[in-house]
Amino acid sequence: MSEYLSDYWKELNSLIEESQKILLSTHVNSDGDGLGSEIGMYYYLKSLNKDCRIINPSAFPEIYRIINPDDVVECYSTDKNEWIELVDLAIIFDIGDHNRLNEIYPLIKNKNICVVDHHPKKDDLTATLPIIDVNAPAAGYMVWKFFQYLDMTDSGLDIKIGNALYAALISDTGSFRYGSTHPDSHLMAANLLESGVHPYEVYKSIYEQRPIEQVYLLSEIIKTLKFNDNKKVALY
Repeated sequence: MSEYLSDYWKELNSLIEESQKILLSTHVNSDGDGLGSEIGMYYYLKSLNKDCRIINPSAFPEIYRIINPDDVVECYSTDKNEWIELVDLAIIFDIGDHNRLNEIYPLIKNKNICVVDHHPKKDDLTATLPIIDVNAPAAGYMVWKFFQYLDMTDSGLDIKIGNALYAALISDTGSFRYGSTHPDSHLMAANLLESGVHPYEVYKSIYEQRPIEQVYLLSEIIKTLKFNDNKKVALY
């Protein structure tokens, strides 16, 4: 059992055990870290037979389709209000400001809220259980540490959880290039690969596929580039 944030994980585990209807969400214009964190947690909660849904304030970005094979990520609309208002617990990932939840926050502000994040929390974000580690490379890393606390990682994670958490990790470490990358980031990656993740398949799906419209736009930008300062600065 990992000692990292163990008191917080114990409290989160208790909240999950006491709850039947659980909402997962992340910030507007979601990225790989927020999406990977909530999708990884989703499959864990479904294994516990929880009534769990992922409802985000903006539409799912298709470049992350590889981590959402079952199309479990929903976009908020008012017809979801009735379900949201009945939740016992909301777990929010990668967010330090409730304003980035848009219309979802007023529906859950009086509920049990757990925030799992590696950004500094703003004072106006009220959470029953704020789990914040500004030294963590990604929120997805923190979810992986929660699973480690639960002794889930030694035997290998479900591949859907593994793909989701790997996407979260490479998104917020710049594929292990950023200064936030620490040794445990690579231990996490090793564990996910041992769980069956194919790293290039995840990377390729997110970073090496673009709609043709984006390619055309890039070509137009490149044609208008101008260089200054002995060709050290590019402008368009």
